[in-house]
Amino acid sequence: MNEPKRRALVLGGTGAVGSAVLAELARAGVPAAFTYHHAEARARALAEAHAARPLRLDLVDAAAMGGLAASLEAEGALPDVVIHCAAIVRPAPVFEATDDDWEATMAVNARSVFQVCREFGRRLSGRGGDLVFVSALDRAQSLPVPAVFAASQGLVAALVMAAAKDLGPRGVRVNGVALGLLDAGIGKELDPKLADEYKSFSALRRLGAPEEAARTITWIALHNTYMNGKVISANGGI
Repeated sequence: MNEPKRRALVLGGTGAVGSAVLAELARAGVPAAFTYHHAEARARALAEAHAARPLRLDLVDAAAMGGLAASLEAEGALPDVVIHCAAIVRPAPVFEATDDDWEATMAVNARSVFQVCREFGRRLSGRGGDLVFVSALDRAQSLPVPAVFAASQGLVAALVMAAAKDLGPRGVRVNGVALGLLDAGIGKELDPKLADEYKSFSALRRLGAPEEAARTITWIALHNTYMNGKVISANGGI
């Protein structure tokens, strides 16, 4: 018996991890749309490379997620796989971080996770689906990242566990992937000394690649059927 056709939405599709996820979805034959904010040229290139649909979305806008979900539903293009890879980093240490740093970071990195659970979770109730959230750390590890960013990522794990209990009985799985440092994206912005320190504690003695992260993420999104409410660490053995 053929499996039902999946349809995916990748939030933050122009980032290092998001674009690698799009490539994996294309290889799996899963039609996908993806969001971007400012990187229009990058979005056009990815759309052409992976036959994916680009959708401009500003996650700081509190009404944007609901509008996107309603629009896709009205088109008959509601995804049953939503992968959240979007994140921003404000590099200030905790004693210099501003309220604006906090609000902007939480809007993109945490509030939008809650909004995905609410807007797509309720629309997929009874139909079934998978929501997968990518973060940069789990509760058992500490990466050399700014405090405000770390706080936003910690909220992702809590939301995954709580939302899974609400949505699981409705046929919607909610899981997360907590990544270690990668050799792209945020990992390239860190002080090289911090990256070297991370590698010294990693069992593999290296940083990860976006493609490695994407394989883990897409397996959970497309092939997992029983795991729910879990955050999987993919960090090279920290």
